[in-house]
Amino acid sequence: MMNNDFVLVDPKAWEYDLHSVYSAYIGYFQVYNIPWYERSWGHFFESFDEFLGFNWPVITVTDSGTGKPHIVTRLSAINTFIKMIKTRFGETLPQPPNILQINPFESSQRRQRYVSDYVTYSRLHATLPAAYIAAVKARVRSGEPKVIRELWRKRDKTFLAIDFEWNERNEHTVMEWGYAALRCGHLEALGHWPPTPDTNYRKGHYIVSDYVNKIVNNKTPTYPWQYAFGDSQVISKAQLPQIIQTIISPDSETAVNTLVLVAHGMQGMLARLEEMKIKLPSNVVLLDTAVLERALYSSGMRPTMMDPKTEKPRAHWDYTLLGTPPESRSLCPRSPFPTIGRLGPQDRTLHRLPQSFFPNAPSITQATTRS
Repeated sequence: MMNNDFVLVDPKAWEYDLHSVYSAYIGYFQVYNIPWYERSWGHFFESFDEFLGFNWPVITVTDSGTGKPHIVTRLSAINTFIKMIKTRFGETLPQPPNILQINPFESSQRRQRYVSDYVTYSRLHATLPAAYIAAVKARVRSGEPKVIRELWRKRDKTFLAIDFEWNERNEHTVMEWGYAALRCGHLEALGHWPPTPDTNYRKGHYIVSDYVNKIVNNKTPTYPWQYAFGDSQVISKAQLPQIIQTIISPDSETAVNTLVLVAHGMQGMLARLEEMKIKLPSNVVLLDTAVLERALYSSGMRPTMMDPKTEKPRAHWDYTLLGTPPESRSLCPRSPFPTIGRLGPQDRTLHRLPQSFFPNAPSITQATTRS
C-alpha cells in the first residue's frame, strides 16, 4: 500500500527510475547466467509486483534532458534493499549496472511516497502525465529553447499570439486587441506545411468603440485605423471578453492543451485577461517571447544588439531585445508568426519564434501599414 504520510523531500538525490532498477537486476541475472529463481531471495524478482513488496520510497519527477516523467527512487534505497538481502538471506547482491539514471528538472520539494505493490504503483504512474504537463509549462515559461523547439516540431499545437493596446495613463483601459493563430495540427493534416502566412494564419484586430478617437497615447502612440494584417472590427468594451474567451479550450489535467499562448511581455497580457475575468485552462502553455529572447541571448544564440538611443549594447534582461524595425530586423531571423499589432516603431509585440530553431518555418514578408 502507498503510505499516506505527507513528507516533502529535495529531488536532487532522487535519480534512479524504479522500474529500471528491477529491469537492470533481471538483465544482470541473464548476462551472468545467475539462477535467481533457485535462490532464497528469488521471489523478489518473480515479477515487478513482488519486487515492489520491499516498500520503495519514491517521488515523481521529469528528466531535464528528455522531458519524460519518471517514478524514481534514490541510491540509499537501493543500498537498503541490498542490505536487506544480505541480512535476511546471507547473500550479497551487487548494485546492478545499466539502471536508468535521470537528472530531475524539478528543483522544488516533491512529495515522497512508499510503493509496496503494483496497484499503488499504477495509481502513481497515472499521475505522470500531469507531472509532464507541469514541467512543459514551466520550461516553456522560462524560455527553454529546446522545449520550445520541440513544441513547434510536433506540429500538433495551436500557437495563438495576442497583443493588447491600453491607455498609458490607465492600464486597465483596453483600447485594442489583436491576435494571430496558427493551427499546426490542422495544417499538417491537410498537407499545408510549412504554412503560408497570408492564407494559413487566422488573424484579427478589434477596436474598442468606447475609447477610439477619445483616448490617445503620447509616449507610445496607437494607430487603430492603420492595422497591417486583415480587417479591423469595432466592438464595445463589453463584447471584448466574450470574443477572447471563445479561443480558450476546456481544461484537461491528463493531456497537454493544444493551445500555446504567445505574447511579448506575458505578465501584462495575463493581467488584462484576469481583469476581464477570462480564465485560462490550467494546462495551457504560456510562451513569453521576451523571456525566450533573453534565454537565447544568455546562451550565446543571439548577437549583441545595440540600443539606438544610447548607442550602447543592450543588457541581456532588456525587454526590448527583440528590437523595433529596422534595427532588429537584420539581427533576428524571420519568424513563423506575424506581428500582431500595427507595424511601426511603437509596436513592442514582435511575436517571433526564431527561424534558427525552425528551419522549415516560412519567411514572412513584412506588411506595410494601411494608409
